[in-house]
Amino acid sequence: MGSGESTTRKVSFGVDDEDRVRILRGVKLTEDVLQRMRGVANIAPNPPSPPTTTASKQQDPASEVKEPGTSSRPSPLPPVQPASSTKTPHTADSRGEQMRYNQQQQILAEELAKVARQEREAAREEMNKVLRAERLLAYHENKKTQQLVRSWQVHNGPKPCLKSHFLVLHRLVVGQ
Repeated sequence: MGSGESTTRKVSFGVDDEDRVRILRGVKLTEDVLQRMRGVANIAPNPPSPPTTTASKQQDPASEVKEPGTSSRPSPLPPVQPASSTKTPHTADSRGEQMRYNQQQQILAEELAKVARQEREAAREEMNKVLRAERLLAYHENKKTQQLVRSWQVHNGPKPCLKSHFLVLHRLVVGQ
């Protein structure tokens, strides 16, 4: 395998919703490369096993024998240590972190309450604007109806039967 077989390739890749690497150009990536692309944060917290004969592992991965009780996946959480009666500096750090966390939560709650108040006020102002427009529209419709009734009365003269009909109609339209 000389340098003549090596070529430079441009590979484009992306990560999906489950942090799995998608291969976009048909280039198959090794697990080692995938781990490096995912970053140090996603690598298992377990220390790497002591190096054994790497040549035998690379040549025959099927001949690898697993110890009982081990799995290929890293454990998601480290084992919980029992609480000791002696106080350590770690607990002071934890308390400080807890206090900072609580303060941040309180600040976030206050900011959320402030934003909610602002949104309610904006919605209230918008609702008032819409109500004023509706009232103004109803007022103009009422005036126009009254004007049409007067106009009709001027052209047709006083007729007692029709006059009472239009008054009833006017009351229905206006809502009085």
